[in-house]
Amino acid sequence: MAITDKIYVKNHRQIASQLETSIPKGAFSGATLDILYQGDGLAKLDDATRDRVLEFAEDFLDCDCEANPHCGHPEEKFVDYLLELRAQGLGPDAIVDVMGDDYMLYAYPGDILSFLDDSVRTLEAVEALADVDENGAMADRARRLRQDLVR
Repeated sequence: MAITDKIYVKNHRQIASQLETSIPKGAFSGATLDILYQGDGLAKLDDATRDRVLEFAEDFLDCDCEANPHCGHPEEKFVDYLLELRAQGLGPDAIVDVMGDDYMLYAYPGDILSFLDDSVRTLEAVEALADVDENGAMADRARRLRQDLVR
């Protein structure tokens, strides 16, 4: 299961009440994206919530694909966002706090920790394979990225 499947809308019930409809808790659920970003969903939200939803849309849903927001690019951008927060030295609890402040999203710190651990293991594998393939540039890049995550 991808980390984006474990990212949830904060204040889910309040938002559903404002929209006068039920929405899934998953932030990257197709139904959530459709309800919040198409039609009159935004107009029904209070100012603070609308601002956060718009920031999320600007940062992750800005894509020229015909299938947007269901093209996979929002999830990729969000993964990059999580990895960047970790590279800045934030731990799982702090990453969850920043996600909440930035976009009204939450996740369990254990899920974030598991995602980061999986990312480190993947980079270790990339580094080892690049070494075997004698691709020094790729091995160095994987090593630097891995080191950013483990400090």
